[in-house]
Amino acid sequence: MSLSSQRRGQLSPMSALVGLVVVCAAISGYATVLDRSLPTADRDLEPSTLTAVESALADDSGVVELARLSAGLDACPTGYSCRLVVAVGDERRVAGAEVPDGATTDTASTQVSVRSEPGHVGFGTLRVEVWA
Repeated sequence: MSLSSQRRGQLSPMSALVGLVVVCAAISGYATVLDRSLPTADRDLEPSTLTAVESALADDSGVVELARLSAGLDACPTGYSCRLVVAVGDERRVAGAEVPDGATTDTASTQVSVRSEPGHVGFGTLRVEVWA
């Protein structure tokens, strides 16, 4: 082994980790900017609307209150119409207008806990229909 190879320094582990973090942060930043610059579909409303409506209908414990069903319409996106359907067993409650013929409807549903009357909580389905 020559003397010159003994005098060469090697990178410390901490410097290597810092360099790795910087490279990863740069790649992550590039991917974020690239993702935001690509066009997105305008009609991907149902997941966010379902989440907003479920939050508007649920109380502090996360149980959907049937009495708040008409208030859930306020959580619909501006410029769009909504119809909310909560089904618990044989009971079915609806808020909002009927979907017009020929309208392109986006629909999403989820399983929820529903309080139909004081002291009675059952499992049901919340369905949201969104159209322009």
